[in-house]
Amino acid sequence: MSTLAAVLEKFDASKAKVRKEIREGFFNTDGSLAITEDELRAWIADRAVDELKVVMQLSAVLTKAAHHLPARMLVQVTEQVSDEARHFDILRGLVPAHLQAMVDAKVAELPAKLAQDTSWASLMVSVEAGNPFAALLDINIVHEGYSAAAIEELADIPFDDIRQAYAGIGADEEKHHESGRELLEWLARASTADQLTHQVVAGAHERAGGGAMSWSWPAADTAAIVEGAHERAAGGAMSWSWPAAK
Repeated sequence: MSTLAAVLEKFDASKAKVRKEIREGFFNTDGSLAITEDELRAWIADRAVDELKVVMQLSAVLTKAAHHLPARMLVQVTEQVSDEARHFDILRGLVPAHLQAMVDAKVAELPAKLAQDTSWASLMVSVEAGNPFAALLDINIVHEGYSAAAIEELADIPFDDIRQAYAGIGADEEKHHESGRELLEWLARASTADQLTHQVVAGAHERAGGGAMSWSWPAADTAAIVEGAHERAAGGAMSWSWPAAK
């Protein structure tokens, strides 16, 4: 099996694990919702913050390395910034006023948190050195791929506004994930980028194995809402952690 095929197979296996964890964490065996509406909307509030985090990350890549991107890729990344900003607005609108205030407070902390994120900082070093590809793979294959997989499992959420919102967002996330796969394939085909491809792949595929983003679901605890689930092991930029109980 080629390196490229092995990488994509590992990511796809991890996406299947994500789907299973979301299914088991959100739903009972009979298909009914296993969490309350308040808990679900609190979780969505944190997902809104994640969307704006992606806006900031992609904007940093464009600011520092747009001139290194092939024209078609530049169009994809620029359009994605708009998509992610729209997702932020949609998800923020799905939560009540007190949670919107929490979203806004976390948004205000984003620049400082990204500056302290060692994993993202290492990717930005590569971006500034003329290699924006690892950062784009980290966002689009890893985060967007896992996000799309999680959203697939929310298709039957019994709240019309949430279900309809995620139907559109999920389609976008899958599109972004596919652009990441196209990027990886482009790197693999480029004979002049063999060494670059090796470096990017070596870092990217490990994220699917729990290196930079762990999607393991903690054991059920009826005394408290699950906290720390779907969190990057490095403490990092794409936390899907479950909100604390109110």
